[in-house]
Parts: sequence; C-alpha cells; structure tokens
Amino acid sequence: MTSQPTDLDYALLQRMARGEQSALEELIRRHERRLYSLAYRLLKDPLETEDALQEVFLKAYEFAGRFKPISTVKAWLNRITANHCLNRLRQRVPLDPLENDYGPLPLASSDATPLEALEEADLARRLEALLEALPEKQRRALVLKRFGDLSYQEIAEVMETTPGAVDGLIKRARQSLRQALAEDLA
Repeated sequence: MTSQPTDLDYALLQRMARGEQSALEELIRRHERRLYSLAYRLLKDPLETEDALQEVFLKAYEFAGRFKPISTVKAWLNRITANHCLNRLRQRVPLDPLENDYGPLPLASSDATPLEALEEADLARRLEALLEALPEKQRRALVLKRFGDLSYQEIAEVMETTPGAVDGLIKRARQSLRQALAEDLA
C-alpha cells in the first residue's frame, strides 16, 4: 500500500516544476535534516554529505515535474538521496586503504562523567565497526530503515526488491549485530 503525498510537499513540487525558487527553499527546510542524517550514515563524511545533499536538492528541483504521486514526496526524496549517495560510494577511490574513520561520535549526555563519556564513545565506535562489517544489502536496508526513517515498502523501492526481502535483510542484520555485540562485550 502506497500512501499519497502530503498536500504541502506535493504543492511544493508543483511550484518547483514551474521554476519557483522559494518552493525549493521550503522543501529544503522541511526535509534537509532527515536527508542529511541518511546521507551522512551512508557517506560518513560531513563535507561530502553536504555536497551530496546540494546535488540531491538540485536533482529534486530539476525533476520536480516528473514526480508521480504513487508514493510520498518523502519516499521520493529518500530514494534520490540513497541512490545518489550509493553512486558516490561506488565512485569513491580510497585515499588510504588503512583509514578507518567512522566520523564524529555522538556526544555523551551533559551530565555523564568523563569515564561514562569514554565508554559511550567506545561503544559507538564498536557499533559503527560492526555495522560496517555487515553484508552490503543488510547494512543498506538497516541504515535506510533506522536513519532514513523509510517504510519497508519505501526501502524495497530504493533497493529494487520486495518488502518481504527487506524484512529478511533487516532481521538478519539485527541478529548479526546482536550476536557480534554480545560476543564483543563478553
């Protein structure tokens, strides 16, 4: 079952198709934070993520007139973002094959002790490494679900598969992460 686009998002795309710059600015304001999170999880580089997001919104502007209201604007933007980032990853040439940069770690809560903050940062590093160790399709499905906030149907559209296959990929990814984390913490 596909949901209909929200009236505002769809109206913004229609205005963008007519060349209204202010509609693009509003679309960016409404979706930038979520799409940044999705793109960052895939690219793991803040500068590359910002560049990619600019390109994503330019594509959205360029193709606004081609949007078909068979899915939501949110799903359409998620699909553009995921595909664009995955294309960037395919083209990426590693500068240092030994480099293992997982990007900035989440900050511990402000009332955490220094030891708690270190433990939290260490756990975040381990979780990120375990996520990277997952098979590509499992990692991609899990990232799209967790950080892209996509439904199984939307993930299936992005990955060109079925919602049932997405369900299986996510279940296997979560099971692998639980098992690896349990072994890591034992």
